Amino acid sequence: MVLEDVKVKILEIKEVAEFTKSFVIGKPEGFEYKAGDHGYIEITPDSGKPFSFVSSPHEDVIEFATIIRDESEWKQELNKKQIGDELILSGPYGKFGYEDEEKDIGFVAGGIGITPFISILRYLSEKQIDTKVTLFYSARTLKACPFKDELDSLAEKNKNIKIVYTITDDGTYEGNKVRIDRDFIEKNSENVKDKVWYVAGPPKMVVAINSILKELGVSKIKLDSFGGY
Repeated sequence: MVLEDVKVKILEIKEVAEFTKSFVIGKPEGFEYKAGDHGYIEITPDSGKPFSFVSSPHEDVIEFATIIRDESEWKQELNKKQIGDELILSGPYGKFGYEDEEKDIGFVAGGIGITPFISILRYLSEKQIDTKVTLFYSARTLKACPFKDELDSLAEKNKNIKIVYTITDDGTYEGNKVRIDRDFIEKNSENVKDKVWYVAGPPKMVVAINSILKELGVSKIKLDSFGGY
């Protein structure tokens, strides 16, 4: 069931990466969603913007995260909000939600596009579901890599989670620095065409990865483009 225009209070605000904040808000009674879904957040009526949930469906709060952009008046207004202030929530929405019958999945995340995958990985870990996950995560720098510590912790505790980072513009990083392409996916993932693939990030990246996966014979692909506001 979709709830519309529900007032919720901000319970916590955290910096999760450079220029990136997480907002924890109250969870309305009866608000049920799948891991990977999103909602609309309004600062004032009729100003809604979509945000994927970071929180697992079983948490008693809702969490979302966003890059605070100087060029976005909407984001600057959100950045002024403090604990105890109200936002307006509608949702849940989306066709990006995880289904329990999916037992071998691949994720490709770019930047803040990691948010729905945090929700799914939290859910899988909480429920101790034995789904195999290969996550490709590309960010510009380590400082611009939201939730990295949590991701590393989840992977350390769950042998079914494999994370492949590539940090494209950070001279201090000693790991992968390439953009995600066909060779990179084939090199770092088994059974590519048999997985259910989820792709989330900047629109151009989503289009490019979708084309690559189709070239590799993948038939089950879910897409979620993240634009700025």
